[in-house]
Amino acid sequence: MLLAVVVIGEVAWAAFVLAGSEDLEPHEVPAVVAADPVVAESVARQYNGLPGAPFDLRAVADEDAAHSALADGSARAALVVALDGTKDRLLLASGNDDTLDDAIRQRVEHAEQRIGRGVTVDVVGPTDADERREAARLAVALAMVVGFLIAVGTSLRAGPVAPGLRQGLRRMLAIGALSLLCGGVIGALALHGDAWAVVLVPATVAGTSAVTTLALEALFGWAGTGLAVVAFFATGAPVLARVDPHLVGEPWAGIASLGLPGAGLEVATELSLRGGLPTSPVAVILVWLATAPLVIVLARVVRRHREVPAPDHDHGGHHIGGVRGWRIRVLGVVAPLTAAMLVLTVVVPHAEVAAAPRRASLAATADCVRSGSVTSVADLNRIAEMRGTDEFRGGDVGADALLQDGRRAWLFGDTLREGVAGSRYVRNSMLLTDKECIRAVVLESDGALIPDRPGGGENPVGYWPMSTVVDRRAGYDLLYVTTQRVRTTGSDAFGFTNLGLSIAVFVVPVGGTPQLLERRDIGPDRSDRKHPTWGAATTLTGRGDHRWLYVFGTANPGTDEAWGYSLRVARVRPDDFLDPSRWRYWDGSTWSGREDDATEMIPARDGVSQTLSVFTQNGRWYALSKRNDLLGNDITVWSSDAPTGPWSSGTSVKKVPKGGTGQVRYMPLAHPTLFPKEGSVVTSYSNNDTDSERVAADPLRYRPHFVRVPLPQ
Repeated sequence: MLLAVVVIGEVAWAAFVLAGSEDLEPHEVPAVVAADPVVAESVARQYNGLPGAPFDLRAVADEDAAHSALADGSARAALVVALDGTKDRLLLASGNDDTLDDAIRQRVEHAEQRIGRGVTVDVVGPTDADERREAARLAVALAMVVGFLIAVGTSLRAGPVAPGLRQGLRRMLAIGALSLLCGGVIGALALHGDAWAVVLVPATVAGTSAVTTLALEALFGWAGTGLAVVAFFATGAPVLARVDPHLVGEPWAGIASLGLPGAGLEVATELSLRGGLPTSPVAVILVWLATAPLVIVLARVVRRHREVPAPDHDHGGHHIGGVRGWRIRVLGVVAPLTAAMLVLTVVVPHAEVAAAPRRASLAATADCVRSGSVTSVADLNRIAEMRGTDEFRGGDVGADALLQDGRRAWLFGDTLREGVAGSRYVRNSMLLTDKECIRAVVLESDGALIPDRPGGGENPVGYWPMSTVVDRRAGYDLLYVTTQRVRTTGSDAFGFTNLGLSIAVFVVPVGGTPQLLERRDIGPDRSDRKHPTWGAATTLTGRGDHRWLYVFGTANPGTDEAWGYSLRVARVRPDDFLDPSRWRYWDGSTWSGREDDATEMIPARDGVSQTLSVFTQNGRWYALSKRNDLLGNDITVWSSDAPTGPWSSGTSVKKVPKGGTGQVRYMPLAHPTLFPKEGSVVTSYSNNDTDSERVAADPLRYRPHFVRVPLPQ
C-alpha cells in the first residue's frame, strides 16, 4: 500500500509537471558565449544572474571554441556576439530536445531585447540527431524494462529470495547474462555508432536493471520488487517522459543524473551522437552494477543474523486460486507500474515550456533637441541654459566620453526630470550629443540609466558617475563609467553614504544607442571615507598590448584633520578592469598587489576633491580639481611627469565665483578632448542649490558651467 501511494504520487507528478504543464523552465543549461573577452565575461555574468538560473554560461575565445564545445557535448548552446552589428547568433546543438531548444531560444531572445539586439538561430550537429536521440531513449527504456522483467519472471518462478548465497549469486549471473544478451540485441537494432559500444551500452543497462532488482528482492523479499520499480521510475521519469533534465530543475535533475535510466540515456545519446562514452554517467552505471552483489551478500548476512528463512514453495502465504498470495501481490504492484513506465516511454507527448517573462528594452534615445553650432565654450554655456527636455531638466557631474563615431556621451549624477507626477530625481542619466542634436538616453521605465541595486527598500543604493573610459573596438565602443554606489540615508542634500566603487559597462554600436551591458560593484560596502574611493578619475594610455588603465582613488582622514582628499593610483590592463585581483597599486617605489600598500601621492590637507580629472597633454600628467573640495574656491591643477608622481603642490588656475544664497559650486572636471588647445583645457563645474524647491522652480540653477583654464608650465 505504501509503495502504491508513492508511485501514484510519482505518476501524478510526471503527468502534471512533465507531460502537460506550462511551468517548465530551463535550469543551469550548460552554454558558452563567444566574443571579445570583456564582453564575453560580462554577458556570461549577466546570463548567469538571470532569475531562476536558466543558464550555466562560460566565456570562450571565439566561434571555433564555441563549435568545439557544442561538438564535445560540454555545451548545449552557444551565443556568438557580433557587436559591430545588431544581430547575434545563437547556436544550438542538434542533439538537444526540441522543448529545451525552445526554452533556450525564448530566454536568449528576451535577454537580447533588453539591450536592443536581435538573434538568429542555427542548429549545429548531425541532421539526424533527433532520430538518434529518440532511438537512444527508446533503447535504454526497453533495456531497463527487459532486464527488470527477466528478474521478476525468475522471482515469480523460483521465489523472490534464493535459498542461499551461492544460489543467489548463480541466479544473478544467469539473469545478468540473459539480460546482457537481450540488451545487446536492442542496442544493435536501435543505436548508431561503433559495433561493440552500441551492443555493450544497452546490454549493460539491461544487466544492471536485472541484478539491481534481484539485489533488492534479496534484501526486502517481494517488497524489493516494488522498490526496484519505484527506484527506476523516480529516477527515470524525466527521461521516460521525453523531458530533458535541464527543464525540470532540482532535485529531479540531480536525481535523474544519478539514476540508472538517466545515466544510461546520457551514455547512449553521447555514443549515438558523438561516438564517445562520457566518464561520469558510465561511472554511475558501474556503481549501480557493482552495488548489486554487495547487497546480495549483505542480505544473506542479515538473514543469517536474524535467522529469517527465505520464502520457498512450502512457506510464505496462503493459496488463492492455486497461486500463492505473495505472487498475487507482486503482480498487483509490478504489472501496473511496468505498464505506466511503458506508457510514459511510448505515448506521452512532448511537454510545453512556459514563455519567458517579457522584459522591456533597456534603453532608447529621446527626440532630438537642436543645439545649433557648437564650436566654443560660449556655445557650451548657451546650451547649458536651454530649457532642455522633460528627460533632463538639470543634473550635476557631467563627465564626458568621446565615441569613435564623433558623438559625445555625457554622464550626470542626480538628475531632475519632469513627469506626470511632477518633478523628481533619478540617481544618474546620460545625454548624447552630435553636431546637431542633444538626445537623452532613457529607459522605458523612466528610471536611472544605471538602475539602483535591487533590494534596497527604504534606503536604496544608487550610482553616481565619476569618470569615463572609452575602449574602441571594431564597430562599437566599450564605455566604462566608474560610479560611487551611494545609500540614501535622509532627504536633505547630505543624506547619503558612499559605499565604494561600482563600474558600469555600456556597449555603444557605431551610430547606435548605448546599452548597459553590466554594472559591477567592486569590493564590499564600506562607508568609511578613510578608505579610498577608487575610480574618482581614470586615464587610459598606450597602444595595442601596451595599454594601461590608471585608476585613481581619493580618501579623507576626517574633517577634523582635513577637508580635502588624498590621491592614490592603481593600474590594470583595460580588459581586466572589472577584476580587482588584477589591479596593482603604487606603493611609492613599485606596483604592489595589496590595496593597503597604495601610498598617498597628494596629501589630504589642501588636497583634491572626492571626484576629479587626471589627463595628459604633451607627455605631462595633470590632475585638475577644486582644492579642499566644497570649502575651496580655487580650480587647482597638480602636475607630474608620471602618474605615480612626484606631483607638484598645485597651482590655482581660476577662481570659482561665489553663488547667491544657498547656491553651491563644486566638482570641476576637465574635458581634454573638447576643443583641445595646447596649454589649456576646457573645464566644467557643477552648480546646485541647497533648497530643492528653488531647483525645481528654476532648473537652470542645476546645470554645469564651462570655462577654459590654463595649465601650469
